[in-house]
Amino acid sequence: MLSAAQDTSYKADYLFPIEPGKQNYFAGSMGELRTTHFHGGLDIKTRGVEGLPIYAAEDGYIIRMRVYPYGYGRGLYMMHPNGQWTVYGHLQRFAPELEEYIVKKQYEKESFEINLENLPSNLFVIKKGDIIGYSGNTGSSAGPHLHFEIRDQEERPLNPVDFGFNEVMDNIPPTVRGIRLRPLEIYSRVEGEFSPALKSVTGKSGYYQVPSSFNALGKVGVEIDTYDRADGTYNKYGINKIQVYENDKMIYEHIINRIPFDESANINTFTDYKAFLDTKRRYQRLYKFDSNHLPIYPDSTLTGFIEVDPNERKNIRIELWDSFDNHTVTKFTIKGQNPIPRASKKFDSISIEENILKVAIPAEKGKPLRLHFPLWNQSVQPAYHKGNVNYYLWDLRDGLPFMCSVDSTKVDTHLKYQVPHNSSLKYFGKNVNMEFKERSLFDTLYLTIQEESNLLKINEYYTPLHASVNVQYEVNDSSLVSKNNFVFRIDQKGKAHFVGGKWNDNTISFRTSKLGRFTISPETTPPKIIPLKQWKSNQLRFKIEDEESGIATYKATLNGKFILLEYDAKKDYIQTRLLNEKQPLKGKFKMIVTDRAGNTSVFSKTY
Repeated sequence: MLSAAQDTSYKADYLFPIEPGKQNYFAGSMGELRTTHFHGGLDIKTRGVEGLPIYAAEDGYIIRMRVYPYGYGRGLYMMHPNGQWTVYGHLQRFAPELEEYIVKKQYEKESFEINLENLPSNLFVIKKGDIIGYSGNTGSSAGPHLHFEIRDQEERPLNPVDFGFNEVMDNIPPTVRGIRLRPLEIYSRVEGEFSPALKSVTGKSGYYQVPSSFNALGKVGVEIDTYDRADGTYNKYGINKIQVYENDKMIYEHIINRIPFDESANINTFTDYKAFLDTKRRYQRLYKFDSNHLPIYPDSTLTGFIEVDPNERKNIRIELWDSFDNHTVTKFTIKGQNPIPRASKKFDSISIEENILKVAIPAEKGKPLRLHFPLWNQSVQPAYHKGNVNYYLWDLRDGLPFMCSVDSTKVDTHLKYQVPHNSSLKYFGKNVNMEFKERSLFDTLYLTIQEESNLLKINEYYTPLHASVNVQYEVNDSSLVSKNNFVFRIDQKGKAHFVGGKWNDNTISFRTSKLGRFTISPETTPPKIIPLKQWKSNQLRFKIEDEESGIATYKATLNGKFILLEYDAKKDYIQTRLLNEKQPLKGKFKMIVTDRAGNTSVFSKTY
């Protein structure tokens, strides 16, 4: 079924790249939801070992070779006669001829990190079934496996499962864990309030239902917590196709089978980013979120929006398919009712949900909220009441209040500016300037800035960015101004993550890909270099660590000449590699390791 959605001219008879003809298992599937992106291929298990032969899936030639401490690690890219690519990532090493070539180039460029692109078509001509490398655990790999991709002529990843590999079996339908219903407009309500409501499901083996009805009014959208499994493994995979039906009429459909890499970060609008950070659950939005530009919707008119009128009853059915066409159905109902919401002890006094400012203040029921703007004030009636707390809603497209008040209770909104997405903009504030690029934002950002002692807060930790923003922060506390002080970002668990920064007088400039809380602290600790026992007489091994800011650069010489260092960042491990591996390692060895704050450590010894 999913195969029909793809152009048959793209088909090819590919060989399974590892132990072809034998049963295998996936550690990850195409389109699986990852932290910052959709997974672009298959992760094929290697029984927890390294060094298994990797075979070329089809005739072609090596067009790209890359070695990198992160990402795919040691990766090979092949071009095939039909214009498609295959990609092989996290390799332990390449085939001997390729390995000799890449090491020679690393020595020429005097760099471990190397990216050789657009290689001549006659340099490495490969036949289907040739060994091109060996499985490994290099780069950002959580364990030994092969990352395998098939890409179309425009380098968009295709679903390899659609090419008919028989090495992997999957007869298990998708699993559903929970359903959420979310209000989508200022007058919408779910269970009496302007917040999503979650309900667990009952059932198994392809059929689930929500035991009790949702109560809602106005425009709402469905969100689902779901995953897939396959025979013989406990790994969780992605769901490739989902349809939503309202009273048996299809209102939404998405198919995840071809996602351009430059759009993959839209996973943070396709799912609820805050819920993932807080609960590690990914709730997929089964409606067209206005900032989501993913090319996964066959019919753009199927928005997934559900309009619920008073006393109306909606029967909702969700149908899900995995890559192997295993099918699951989930059903629930929505009643057009607006019950009194339950009281809760915990609440945020100020929050922003899409375009809506939500203010929660303990006050007499029905007491209006006063919104304070630079040139006028405006009263807003409570949208609803929970216990002794009034909840007020305001559409920020109608203005940005700097303060809210009820009687003597005042709450600062810290709202500074409305930043549109898809446009470059420079914001100039009292102590904070920010520069947004055209692709910095997924959606309109209602910029909030707070300062208190050594803490700068810019929006929330769960505000997703599509690309980095530049920040200039003028520091009032002169004791913080030091070339040894840098910006750190504090995550929701209180852990500090190095960001960096450069000083110009009392202003520090830094670039960040995440918003939230920032502080300024010293970083003067140099990296640790710990020699390890030698496995080979002509190879040196070390553990290099820097817990505060992380390793930035590493280089070494032997008798004053460059010697290659192979770095495994996830293991904090580095080792030497001679151009001629049969040559003895003799003479004066010197290694310099520098962290991101510029602190340096040196190891020197004569062998």
